[in-house]
Amino acid sequence: MNLRRSVALYFIIVLAAMTWVSWYATTTPTITSLPQYAALAGKEGINVIKGFETVCSEPWGLATMFDAYFGFMAFWLYVAWRERTALSRLGWLVALLLLGNFAIAAYALLCLRAAPGENDPAKLFFTRRAA
Repeated sequence: MNLRRSVALYFIIVLAAMTWVSWYATTTPTITSLPQYAALAGKEGINVIKGFETVCSEPWGLATMFDAYFGFMAFWLYVAWRERTALSRLGWLVALLLLGNFAIAAYALLCLRAAPGENDPAKLFFTRRAA
């Protein structure tokens, strides 16, 4: 398997795994087993905002969020360098902050799609887009 296919396969697996784990997290409310969340028992689960608040209320949850968002911002610096228009840069920033690894995988797959015959990773990922 060549490098191009390996990279594409990796990001397809990321999309599939993120889709599954997001679905699982949405449909499986396990937090209700904790005493402080007993009032949630029997409900569909908590929404994204409450989930974010819950995660960030724990020290390691907060550290994990910092880690994830610093990583998203680091990737966005690469995207901002590669993309030529302010609108595209802003759009990818919003996508990264809202979708995280979904957006990263989509961006990588779009890079691969934009250069169909290219197998050199440096040319695939480290060439700025044309103006």
